[in-house]
Amino acid sequence: MKTREIIGNLMVLGTILIYSFNTNFMKVLMPEWIGPLGLVLARCLMCAVGFWIIGLFLPRTPENSPGRRDIGMMMLGGVLGIGANLLLYLTGLNITGPVDTFVIRTLQPIIVLLLAVLILHVKFTKYKMIGIILGLGGALYVSIMPHSGNVKDSFTGDILVFASTVAKSLFLVLIKPYTQKYNAFVVMKWMGLAAFIVTFPFGIRQLLQASLFHTTAPVAIWLEFGFILLITTMGAYYLSVKALNYITPFVESAYIYLLPVTGAIVTIGMGLQKFSWHDPIALALIVIGFIFINKKTPTTSQTAKP
Repeated sequence: MKTREIIGNLMVLGTILIYSFNTNFMKVLMPEWIGPLGLVLARCLMCAVGFWIIGLFLPRTPENSPGRRDIGMMMLGGVLGIGANLLLYLTGLNITGPVDTFVIRTLQPIIVLLLAVLILHVKFTKYKMIGIILGLGGALYVSIMPHSGNVKDSFTGDILVFASTVAKSLFLVLIKPYTQKYNAFVVMKWMGLAAFIVTFPFGIRQLLQASLFHTTAPVAIWLEFGFILLITTMGAYYLSVKALNYITPFVESAYIYLLPVTGAIVTIGMGLQKFSWHDPIALALIVIGFIFINKKTPTTSQTAKP
């Protein structure tokens, strides 16, 4: 493995570990301390302000000066990969279990390949069809099985998490060329601005009314809120975008299979959800589907016998 690939893989591994804690911290905060839409807006505001401040110190070079068309595509990436992704994900997480979200997120590589079939016209084989069916079956299975812990409506919540995964997958496919062409901080500042604009009308009321800002919250709650804003929103999003400069969207998506393991350990350790065999069964279906999707169609030799 080349040095650049090692760097990219380490960046993605770092984001997986961050997300394992982040999802559970958000589950603790919502909705008692802040509503899901308010938390989305807080994260998008942090992303926009933080990366625009960093952008003020960047030198004026070609990689820091995108044209209007490229700015438009980066902002579209922000709408999909940050705005829509967070709106759907946090709304879903608020009413389903953290482990469900980790398992459903593993559909991302399958969705990336499905988008490649639809957008890039990659050949669609019977193995891809079987893989997609198994993957979707795994997600459906984990949604309809009984749940424990703070779960209000697992099926609806899981559907929203699935929709957020589709938005994130489309983002990975679209934003790849711009991560190679421009500085990752530049990409993030335009994405952050677009995400803030699109989430502002949805989250402003919940953000202003959040009890986090109107009552005395424990120190642990503030630390978790700070982790979500700084480590996840600034750090993990930057690493995710920067990693695309070293590895492909497919490789980055494949790391998502670690998330149910690392995330579930944190979830169970925090007492937010109990272990259930339904989750590894669903994960197994999705992983088998992923293997089928990547199976090559055997070719028949055309060489004539002597």
